[in-house]
Amino acid sequence: MCVSTSSSGFYRYDRLVLRYVLLLLSIFLFLLPTPALHAVEAGKQDKKLVLLVRELRNEEGDLVPIREEIRQLLNYFERELRIRFEIRRYPWIRLLNNAKNGEGIVFGLSRNRERLATFRFSETIYANYVWLVTRSDASFVFNSMQDLKGKTVGVVRGASYGDEFDSMRNVLFLVEEDVSSHGARLKKLLNKRMDVMVFGDRRSQPEEVKQLLINMLSNETSHMETAIEQSFKVLPKPLLVDDLHFAAVSPQYDEWIQKLNLAILAGRKSGEINRLLLRDK
Repeated sequence: MCVSTSSSGFYRYDRLVLRYVLLLLSIFLFLLPTPALHAVEAGKQDKKLVLLVRELRNEEGDLVPIREEIRQLLNYFERELRIRFEIRRYPWIRLLNNAKNGEGIVFGLSRNRERLATFRFSETIYANYVWLVTRSDASFVFNSMQDLKGKTVGVVRGASYGDEFDSMRNVLFLVEEDVSSHGARLKKLLNKRMDVMVFGDRRSQPEEVKQLLINMLSNETSHMETAIEQSFKVLPKPLLVDDLHFAAVSPQYDEWIQKLNLAILAGRKSGEINRLLLRDK
């Protein structure tokens, strides 16, 4: 009888422990992510898109960081598309060659006949004004390409400034191709190694562009001479207003271009793209 009672108590205790174990196991399993959810989270972490962005360097050859308003604009597209850009920065010529080989999508590319034959372009992200910068003592009135006749025009190597400009380079005027250091190019202008410097920016007022160049010079050089501020001017009429796009070889990136188009249109409608671009003004 005693043995029977002891055995009965042992079995009751054993069942009680087993019940607690099963309860804890159920809670543990409940808290674990489901396989489907786990796969979705893993997919989110792995979803990347290579974005090719033109590099800009200072006079020492160091890579200049992407400007804050452009960084915020790229963050907007990442949120809208739920992706992470893997940004790779190259000089224009190398960037375009890599894009043609399918490495990724280009950010901030303008259209011309040659590029339209190779790339598929997105909707316009924003307009870029292409300005002409001269020495203050060698300023001139610009109304058409003919006003550049006989001049030496400084451009970024590999950049395009529209079909009309490209067709007249080294025909109507000479072209001085250079690295994408604004400080170095501006100093070449002031040292009379070129007559005009081409500079692209989204700002629509010459005074704002001049101030931007002064700020860039301050950041790129160890000292800023006050005289430099008075040594150059931005001509009142831009060379052209250039629309900038995402672009990539087709059909490899067709789906991404379509998704970017939806994000661009949504950003235009909400005003978010314009707000981000104007945040530093």
